[in-house]
Amino acid sequence: MHRRLALTLVLFGAVAAGQAAAQSCDTSIEVVNKSGAQVDELYFNPTSNSNWGRDRLGENVLTPGRKASFRPGRGGNYDFRVVWSGGGEAEIRSVDICSVSRIVVGRGSLLAE
Repeated sequence: MHRRLALTLVLFGAVAAGQAAAQSCDTSIEVVNKSGAQVDELYFNPTSNSNWGRDRLGENVLTPGRKASFRPGRGGNYDFRVVWSGGGEAEIRSVDICSVSRIVVGRGSLLAE
C-alpha cells in the first residue's frame, strides 16, 4: 500500500513539474523572411485555438531579409500562417515554442528552427 502511494506521489510530482516547465519556458519567437517576397500578414495562435485571430504584423509588413520578434504569453504548441503580398500563403502547425525559437519564411513554406 505504501509503495503504491509513493509511486502515485512521484508520478503526480513529475506531471506537475512538466506542466510548470511548459508554462515557464522562454516563448520568444523570431520570424525571419527568407522568401524573397514581402509578407503582408502573419498569424499565430495556440494549436488548441481554431481561430487565427488578428494579423500580428498589424500595419507593418515583413520585407525580404527582415525579421520580427514576438513573445506569446504561454508555452505549448502553436500554429503559424503567413500571407504574401500578391497572394499565396503557407502554414505550419503544432510548433512547440518552448523548444523552437525561430520560424523561417521560405519560398512557399514555413520552417521551425
